[in-house]
Amino acid sequence: MHYLNNVLAAGGEGTEPAASGGGLGIGALALILVVALLLVWMGYLFVNSRRSKAAAQEAAPPNLSPGASDVELENKKLTRVLRAALLGSALMAIIMPWYALNEPGRQQAFADATIELDIEEGAHWYSPDAFLCADCHGPAGGGGATTYNEERSGVDTNWAVPSLDDIFFRYDEEEVRHWIVFGREGTPMPPYGLDGGGAMTVQEVDQVISFLRSIQLTQEEAFAKSQGAADRALTQIEGGEQATRTLINFQEIQIEEVDAAPATLSVVGTFPDDVKDLLQAPGMCTAASAELVGTTCEQPGDDIDRDGLTDDAEKGLTAIATASYESLTVIKPVAGEITYVFESQDAYDIRFDPFDAFTNGDADLAEAEALLSHLEGDVLLLSVTVEREDLFLEGLESGLVFLQNSLEQRMWETDFAALASEMGVSQDEAKSAVGLFNGYCARCHTAGYAAGATFDQGAGTGAWGPSLIDGRSQVLFADMNDQVMFVIEGSQNAKQYGVNGIGSGRMPAFGKVLSQRQIELIVMYERTL
Repeated sequence: MHYLNNVLAAGGEGTEPAASGGGLGIGALALILVVALLLVWMGYLFVNSRRSKAAAQEAAPPNLSPGASDVELENKKLTRVLRAALLGSALMAIIMPWYALNEPGRQQAFADATIELDIEEGAHWYSPDAFLCADCHGPAGGGGATTYNEERSGVDTNWAVPSLDDIFFRYDEEEVRHWIVFGREGTPMPPYGLDGGGAMTVQEVDQVISFLRSIQLTQEEAFAKSQGAADRALTQIEGGEQATRTLINFQEIQIEEVDAAPATLSVVGTFPDDVKDLLQAPGMCTAASAELVGTTCEQPGDDIDRDGLTDDAEKGLTAIATASYESLTVIKPVAGEITYVFESQDAYDIRFDPFDAFTNGDADLAEAEALLSHLEGDVLLLSVTVEREDLFLEGLESGLVFLQNSLEQRMWETDFAALASEMGVSQDEAKSAVGLFNGYCARCHTAGYAAGATFDQGAGTGAWGPSLIDGRSQVLFADMNDQVMFVIEGSQNAKQYGVNGIGSGRMPAFGKVLSQRQIELIVMYERTL
């Protein structure tokens, strides 16, 4: 007791009792959280138990309930079902005839729309904006010509390109597809289809064919073309000599141009570099002119007219342009004559005025850029020509010999009087026979014909079609009427014709575009070859 009193006394004399903290500790917070979770869980169990009791009082689901009685099924339900069936039958009785009447028209409209789309797409693929068919065959498929190097001579010529606006009177669709896909080797017609090595897809080929069908002439129009085709062929015969002399003159002037190339290059060979020096040299340049040649101007010169070219540069450019105008000529035909001459190029007809920023109508800086571009191109061509001078001359000279021999042999000519006597017809009919043969048959049966009269190797000498000379028509067709029918109907792949002839399908049918008398004249002419 004494001890306790001493302790209490000591405490009272020393310090005050420690005050209790005002906040909750971590342990208290954890206890509160646990209690709260427990209360939530108990509440969930309570609510869930109340729902279970309510669910126990719900009606049983239909599959666990007694079914309807026979009275209900055979009266109310059956009546409702029969009424619905009657209404559905009435609707079907109205809808089905309407659908049956409307469906063919709907399908036809869809087919027409698809065809129109194919034609539109085919016209695009045919155009100069896509596969360039129109460049050779004409925008409307009427035929034309294109530059092509004739293989025998190595001479460039205008190759006659056939019309396509009547092609389905001569070939069926699969034959047309074959020519598009695989082309014609030895002609300007390249393979366009993927199978032939081209870039045109199957769908694009189909669309081009659809377009070609849309531009077909009527049979009457196609037949009416026959006289014009014969007349043009006869005109080609008449103009054979002049065409050949023109080609000879062109060949000679090309040889002269190659011979002169070394001397010309010695004059203008440094001009591109000279122009660049004028545009970038210190005291001769401006910021704009130096930029043209990909550099900077450290020491600009005087530019009175502020056109981006210094006054001294403009004088130097004028001197270069003048020399180029005199030296860098091109070959051009003389109007109304069969000769060619060297002419100066308009691209070099330039004068720069230090006091005028638009000397030639365009900005002088743009003119200087164009001058440099033309010089670089022409000097490059000259350099290649000089480097390969012997090779070029060899080709040109051999071509010249071919042309001179062609002029001497005149293979394009026909003695119509002698032919008329051999055929047993009038001279007019003999001319018509030759014109029709050349217009419709010579492309395949006469070597070189499509390249022009100059390259004609003689009627019936054979090209993509077999040779007809030395009486081969009479050997193959003992009866002339059989040959006439063959020309009318064309060949069928793997089908025999004449004596031991096996068709390839490449021989077109001409019965829809030529009269029987015209075909008879062609056959009579072929049998004289």
